[in-house]
Amino acid sequence: MPRRLRPRRPSTPAFLLTPLIVLALSGCGAPPPLGEQQLYAEANNEFEHGNFNLASQRYDELLEQYPFSELSEISRLRVGQAYYLNGDYDKAVASFTDFERLHPTSPLLPFVEYTIGMSHLDQARSRDRDKSATDNALRQFDGVSERYHASIYGRLADYRMGQCEQKLASHELYVGDYYVKIGQVTAGLARYRYILDFYPSSDAAILGAERLGLPTEDYGPDAPERNSGVEIVEIPAESVLDENLGLE
Repeated sequence: MPRRLRPRRPSTPAFLLTPLIVLALSGCGAPPPLGEQQLYAEANNEFEHGNFNLASQRYDELLEQYPFSELSEISRLRVGQAYYLNGDYDKAVASFTDFERLHPTSPLLPFVEYTIGMSHLDQARSRDRDKSATDNALRQFDGVSERYHASIYGRLADYRMGQCEQKLASHELYVGDYYVKIGQVTAGLARYRYILDFYPSSDAAILGAERLGLPTEDYGPDAPERNSGVEIVEIPAESVLDENLGLE
């Protein structure tokens, strides 16, 4: 008997299958990205709990997904803060430098530039080590003092400059003593003289004057002509930032 032919089912056109494939894939794909407010809230929560690595990651996600958000400026600031508070000082300097470039008219710049200086200063080592971090900090604070002298950060920068000069003078005294110890007296005396010329208000200047056989009352922080009578009170930078700018 002749074989009966089974009628073929009509095939579904490919263009009709495409929406079905898209729908199927969308049902099992990655969850939708978080909104900028939710990302910012999560980042702030991690920041406030001291989880600075996670906080910086969340802020970076916000900046990547919403580069033109109104929250981008404060998020970029918080990235630098998170690096600084986590002890990642080089990353903090790089992040704050990016902030300066991207937000050249921001009211946050005094805080940013001051914290760059702190990132350098906190890397300063003992007096027998390389002093480049202290040199960088001194230059940074000098600029902050000049540009923002009337602000709290200008006054804090003045205070930090004094700390830097104390460290640098102590380093010079250490080097001078070393030269004298190994018999290079002329080089050692030159170091003591350098302290008196460039860091006369430092504690090391008193010792340098003693080693040079000079009167010590003309040197040091309590010398009459160097004591302005104004006491600089240190204020934590983080609290100043939040109080002055209304940031939460």
